[in-house]
Amino acid sequence: MTELEAVPGVGPAVAKKLREAYVTTAELLAVQNPVELLKRTKLGEGTTEKIIKNARQLVGKFGFRSGLEIEQEMATKPRLKTGVSKIDECLLGGIEVGSIVEIFGPARGGKTQWVSQLAVMAQLPLEKGGLEGRVLWLDTESSFKPWVIRANAVRHGLDPDIALGNIGRAEIVLSGQITEIFESIPQLCAEQNYKLVVIDSFTGLFRAEYTGLESMRIRQQDMNALLNQMRRTATATEAIFAYTNQVMAKISSYGGNPNAPVGGHIISHASDYRFYTRRTKADIRKIELQDNAGLPEFDVDVVVGWGGLYTDSKTKKEHEPDVLEYFEKRGIDVKDEVEHNSSDSEEEELVLEAESVSAGEDT
Repeated sequence: MTELEAVPGVGPAVAKKLREAYVTTAELLAVQNPVELLKRTKLGEGTTEKIIKNARQLVGKFGFRSGLEIEQEMATKPRLKTGVSKIDECLLGGIEVGSIVEIFGPARGGKTQWVSQLAVMAQLPLEKGGLEGRVLWLDTESSFKPWVIRANAVRHGLDPDIALGNIGRAEIVLSGQITEIFESIPQLCAEQNYKLVVIDSFTGLFRAEYTGLESMRIRQQDMNALLNQMRRTATATEAIFAYTNQVMAKISSYGGNPNAPVGGHIISHASDYRFYTRRTKADIRKIELQDNAGLPEFDVDVVVGWGGLYTDSKTKKEHEPDVLEYFEKRGIDVKDEVEHNSSDSEEEELVLEAESVSAGEDT
């Protein structure tokens, strides 16, 4: 990251006001909206526009560059492995840094399990497919479970205490809190090595608070503003933003997927990776990549267990005993739960976290 004072026009007084507004590096300054920054800093219209322009020129990544240069740059950037080899192969090595990832699906589809796994994977060394970084977790559903992080840490060879200590979790009960917290997230990503930001789930509180068609325009605008801030922060810091999304039931659906992700076109256009995950039977989950500009769509079956998502049952049997032994030593008996989850009860129905809406409600 580049110091603010390296930007022409940014002296001590200007830098002080910028830092008070959580703009602490040239990279963050380069992605600021002039109108928003003017409102937050009171620096003056001319000064605000000039220093943002100078920051973009200094950073040097916002003008035209050749495709070859872009290709070389992308080849040198690390990718975050997902912890499932079949998915990583389809993703050409993993998730690109600086990306926005959406994981949507019905209840019990494995969404929280997967972001928990990513929260551990992000802490791994680069040579093991990690980002050597810390994690921020915005928890809107009380879904963050420390023992799930511990299980993933044991599986991937990390100290569970360190893995938990590297995750900053904030409990969110109102959608407005997300906006408030996002004021400081760019600075945290830029200065304190936070490489993954998890929001579980992103749309849940907006659905609850903005009810009725008359509120939909405001809801969509608020979500779009947050998604735009994710994009700018990801571009400036190369952090990955991963959020889960709920689904709603389609009416008059003739074949195909009966579930649609909440948020309509605002959400669908925002993410770089859009995954649909659902439970098929027992411990099997199907994960589909439904949208990415550089990859063909694919779907894979994974196995969920203590330690996260596994490539197959064989891999689960190899690693899960180590996790169970860890919990046993801590005096926690999880074997009964494992046996229950592993039973092949095809008669269990898939529980849908969905609501019926009229066609075109979410746009």
